[in-house]
Amino acid sequence: MNTIKILLVNLSVLCMTYGIDKGPDLVPEAAAEVANYWCTWYAQNYWIGRGTDLQDLKGVTNSAAREEINYHTIFNPKDGWASTYLDKESRKDYIFLIDHGWQSKNKEEYIAGGSAFFNMITDPRDFAEYAHLEPKERLKKFNEEIKALGWSSLGLWTRGNINEKQARTFVEWSKYAGIKYWKIDGGTGGGKFFSQKVKEDIYPELILEYITGSGGNINPKWNQEHCSYPSVYDFGGNLRKGMLKMVQHVDVFRTYDASPLLMTTTTLRRTHDVLKQTQQQAKYKSVLNIQDDCNVALGLGVLVASKRHPNMGERTLKGQDLHHQLSGPRLMQKRMNEVQRLGRWARIAPAFSAGIGTYLSSSNKLIDRCVYTAWDTWAGATYGKMVSQSAPAIMARNMPLPIVETDGVAPFVCVSTYPNGPTGIATDGRVSPKKRWFEPRAKVTVQIKDASQPIGVVGRYTELVLKFSGDLAGVTNIWAQDLLDDKSVDIRTQVKIDKNTLIIPGALIDRIGLSAGDKGDLSVPGLVLQLRGENLPIAGNEFYPKVEIPQELLIKEELKEVKSKGFAGPASIEKVGYGYKVFKFNQSELAYTLKKLSEPITSGKVTFEWKMKDVDITDATRNAFLVLSSDEDALAALFAGAWTGSRQMALFENGGQNKAKKINFNPAKEMKCQLLIDMDQRLAELTINSVKTQTSFSESFTSISYLGYAVRDATTLFTMPKIIK
Repeated sequence: MNTIKILLVNLSVLCMTYGIDKGPDLVPEAAAEVANYWCTWYAQNYWIGRGTDLQDLKGVTNSAAREEINYHTIFNPKDGWASTYLDKESRKDYIFLIDHGWQSKNKEEYIAGGSAFFNMITDPRDFAEYAHLEPKERLKKFNEEIKALGWSSLGLWTRGNINEKQARTFVEWSKYAGIKYWKIDGGTGGGKFFSQKVKEDIYPELILEYITGSGGNINPKWNQEHCSYPSVYDFGGNLRKGMLKMVQHVDVFRTYDASPLLMTTTTLRRTHDVLKQTQQQAKYKSVLNIQDDCNVALGLGVLVASKRHPNMGERTLKGQDLHHQLSGPRLMQKRMNEVQRLGRWARIAPAFSAGIGTYLSSSNKLIDRCVYTAWDTWAGATYGKMVSQSAPAIMARNMPLPIVETDGVAPFVCVSTYPNGPTGIATDGRVSPKKRWFEPRAKVTVQIKDASQPIGVVGRYTELVLKFSGDLAGVTNIWAQDLLDDKSVDIRTQVKIDKNTLIIPGALIDRIGLSAGDKGDLSVPGLVLQLRGENLPIAGNEFYPKVEIPQELLIKEELKEVKSKGFAGPASIEKVGYGYKVFKFNQSELAYTLKKLSEPITSGKVTFEWKMKDVDITDATRNAFLVLSSDEDALAALFAGAWTGSRQMALFENGGQNKAKKINFNPAKEMKCQLLIDMDQRLAELTINSVKTQTSFSESFTSISYLGYAVRDATTLFTMPKIIK
């Protein structure tokens, strides 16, 4: 009788594992334990003017997006973000992160101190349901309601600097509430990382994400003709040192926002510029977060901050759908299955730190480019202009570079051997002036270290060729499963095995990798493979390539593209007794000259004081501007000054919708100027001869890395600004 019971139990287990007429489930049931998250920010932006046809972009601002997050938009059962986005099974793989706007704006309510965007007090007006509770109880109740909907945890957005005492209080609140994640959009405590220090002491389970910014949502020199477009993290880049320091100290480093049309290319380049410098060095402990490119994340072993959502056609600009964060024919709104597949892949292979293992990239850089419009981005300086970005054609972590063969345009290809054994393989699409998103196919040949480990595959292929370290004669089954499915199928008879080589047709990847997808979803195929049999080949340590970590002195061509000495730009500048004389004639636009600061300013408040005056008050054209810029080309920049000929002050963000109302003033013989910048609240206030004006600025202006002057068809004298922090 006992023997019969044991046999029945074993049969029951076998049925649960393999099912009837189906193969094993290759995706573990347990939720992923890595810090991928879905973030409210893109939805907040889309909710501005939702249900209307906008006639201009005046109201589409950061401050307006802050007002769209509240209890109703998150929890209402009809279209609440937490209650309707992703299915409940997929939510357990993601943290639900509330972005800009959830905290109290009333300083009197900051019980533990802090700032407008770093006080950890849920706004009692937006979240009245929690208003009667103490701060830590509010967070606990909020987290409980999020988790009840299936999400892994509540995540919190913050920005700004706090002291160590405040950090300890806020970490204690999160520990009490069971919150797993903070997204810190600027603010390191002067490089002391108080929050990181405190959480490591009292709540190491809390994961903290930091940024340096990225010089804008597009990598520099996008409006010029070059063979490559390095990011600010590359050698010579103005945020390289800050990035390297941060990646040594924090849990997660986010490569920051990227304009949607060229998101993949921009982000791949930033990721490349980080990994090539941090590889094989354990001190670089941060895991990279690359925004919302889920396919690249699988291929490179990194995290995502997914912000895509399925809403379309609910807000328009002059009759055309307007979503600056999800624009273009890629239609990210219809690619929710990619988010779900990555979450399930993370159960198999968790993302890993930037310093782990080797990194290789192809010498060939692919350039993507297209013309931007007002429907494509909030960065107004790009409207009507050709925008170019580049990234390596092939990128590989902990493994040799794949071989990519095609008769036409090549896709981007990313591969990784994860530290726990699996291999991730991904291809991603391209952008051209005529096709603003397309997904070319190629024959991709990849070397696999361990044939017994799972292999994740996303993207479109002509053919995928897997090469192993030994003969595959012992293979009995090749299980393949859509990452969304709960069962696999044996494709052993549908592929070709030739000694140590496994050849999989692209059409088969399409069929299996989309078999469990939602109707109408446009995601690329995504599947997991598992070989079963005897004597499956496993390569030794010779599999890992020997890679020399590049040094700054070895970089020549790309260094020239991003590094400058002294002042540079289209305006002319001369040192004079007053300070500097700046001039430019026959120029229809403002001409600038900029100098790189020794250390970029990315958070907190800073004041600039200077004087300026016209050289000749009888000149027909007279103007003067101080320029603060994230990049050396003044594309993500603030201009503060005056059209002195018309006696009007001017304060505006280059190319953006953010600009102060022009105010009349008296330039007198000399203009005494003060510019106050709050990088955390994104506000600028200009005072000239006691007259004030102010404006907000966008996320494109991420740092003050360059300082200089600008004129238009004029000659002006400036003093060197005094910088007060």
